[in-house]
Amino acid sequence: MTTLNGTAPRALTHQQLIRKRADGETVLADAPETVQTNVLSILIENHAGALNRVVNLFSARNLNLDSVSVGPTENPTVSRLTVVTSGTRRTLRQAVRLVRQLLDVLEVDEFTPDDPVVERELCLVKLRATAAERAAILDLARGLGATVVHADREAVTVELTGTSAENDAFIEVASEHGLLEVARSGRLALHRQRYLSL
Repeated sequence: MTTLNGTAPRALTHQQLIRKRADGETVLADAPETVQTNVLSILIENHAGALNRVVNLFSARNLNLDSVSVGPTENPTVSRLTVVTSGTRRTLRQAVRLVRQLLDVLEVDEFTPDDPVVERELCLVKLRATAAERAAILDLARGLGATVVHADREAVTVELTGTSAENDAFIEVASEHGLLEVARSGRLALHRQRYLSL
């Protein structure tokens, strides 16, 4: 068996096999690693530069940030940063380990796809609404749990709070009615059964 460049695949060392098995990865040298999406809830010190250091760490590991949301917690000196990122299990574990070592990071909670979490995302959607379409658009918005936050002669802006999947579904349905603009806050998530404390 040869690779694309015509060379034989490199055999994995014993240590690589142990690490791959421990991480739940394939042990075949030429098999592609699966990509997963994780949500991290990170408590950081609320001062200039703290957010930048965390975000730069993901960039340095070549991990894309699908969503970033940050805001103060019940303690004004602490902010909660919620990050959604995708990568192989190994690269995500390395990134989490390095995030925990950052000076400004106080605590990290990692949500895998199977973890029980409470998740919400705010979504604002602006739809084209002519006089003939306005009633149908307002009925659609109310039927899907959205709230009308602004309306004028040409457009209606609605607000929807739900999971990312619910917001995706709303946008897909709304796109049939003259979708003009979409703004999303990024995910916020808390674990149902545990909490971060300082």
